[in-house]
Amino acid sequence: MADYKMLINGELVDAKETFDVVNPATGKTFAKSPHCDASDVDAAVAAAKAAFPAWRDTPIEERKACLKKAIDLIGANKDALAELLCKEQGKPKATGAKGEVNATIAAMTRVLNVDAAPLVHMDRPEAKVEVCRKPLGVVAGIGPWNFPLLCLFQKLAPAVVLGNTFVGKPSPFTPLSTLVMTALIKDCFPKGVINMIVSDDSKFRSGAQLTSHPDIRKVSFTGSVPTGQAIMKACSPDSKRVTLEMGGNDAAIVCKDVDVKKAAAGVFGGAFANTGQICVAVKRAYVHSSIYDEFVKELVANAEATKFGDGMEKGTTHGPLNNKMQFDKVSEFVEDARKSGAKIETGGKAMDRDGYFYEPTIISGVKEGVRIVDEEQFGPALPVIAYDDVEDALERTNNTKFGLGGSVWSSDIEAANKLAARVESGTVWVNEHLGSKGRCTECP
Repeated sequence: MADYKMLINGELVDAKETFDVVNPATGKTFAKSPHCDASDVDAAVAAAKAAFPAWRDTPIEERKACLKKAIDLIGANKDALAELLCKEQGKPKATGAKGEVNATIAAMTRVLNVDAAPLVHMDRPEAKVEVCRKPLGVVAGIGPWNFPLLCLFQKLAPAVVLGNTFVGKPSPFTPLSTLVMTALIKDCFPKGVINMIVSDDSKFRSGAQLTSHPDIRKVSFTGSVPTGQAIMKACSPDSKRVTLEMGGNDAAIVCKDVDVKKAAAGVFGGAFANTGQICVAVKRAYVHSSIYDEFVKELVANAEATKFGDGMEKGTTHGPLNNKMQFDKVSEFVEDARKSGAKIETGGKAMDRDGYFYEPTIISGVKEGVRIVDEEQFGPALPVIAYDDVEDALERTNNTKFGLGGSVWSSDIEAANKLAARVESGTVWVNEHLGSKGRCTECP
């Protein structure tokens, strides 16, 4: 097995222990990851803290030059990174994994255009007032397992270009591609500017120590709602700045005037990209009763046209769920819907093969009060709910504790835009979902 190392103070270091990393397409261990302890966390934070004054005082154009070197190195190693990402995350190498590596490069490249010049608030003969944006210090970034490279490195890039130093922690389900990418770019920055640790959270929760550490000035997190809530609580005693991007239960409202075939393909793409493991994926679809049966039929056709398989295999369109925990959750949600009287139009069970594969599942005859409608399934199962009045669909869409994303589908763009403006979500698309007609390019 390859030897994977953490990065602390410019040096690639081993941990005292390791833990297994499982290939979700086989359900078997294929590599070992270092497992940090409390002393490693403290060392990484101390290195970042020590590096901060000099890095803060480095001109921004020099900091950008360091990032540009890193981007070039990542670009030169895209294929190897995509293969490792495929093996630990499950997404198809040719599409999802390569797509994520490219999206990571694109996100980092955009940071090269950041302008941090002071904003002149007032300029008079007797006084001048400027708003100056200053680096905070040591920033902690904690990434998820669904888009491990994109989500973590789009935290790292702006943090360091704007003069902060960085300590990152990938998910224990997908640590390896992050460790390899960090090792690739370590010499692009002065020692201590970037650091990367990882732990098996079932043994030691390094993220908890990191987020409560007194020398961390800001925490940026992408992941589940319960973990985000725990991070906010951990950051409150010393009022750390916090950015949390957590779960969603995005609704698609499908109006009766759509082209059913096209809209169904778009909704399906928005729901099943990355095997449904996207925070802003379509998690529930409200479809007008006059086209409901036809729409469900088209969703089923889309589901049955997919090829779920090992992401290293040619022609695979969708990979497995990333881990046993998520596989069990999706299975439980579908069973709960079945027991409630819902109809499983297609799928509804584990695939007969090794790994964490679950059949693409379309569920009809379901409504609120069932877990797969009320909660976030984060997997390849879509509940389809009929409605008669669009005002009712809107009310049901907004009746949730989530508010991440949503979409409206209609041939009347003006009416769709007006309806979209009333959807209580941070992002609302019209006639697409995930920003690219149902294809995920940069969505976490």
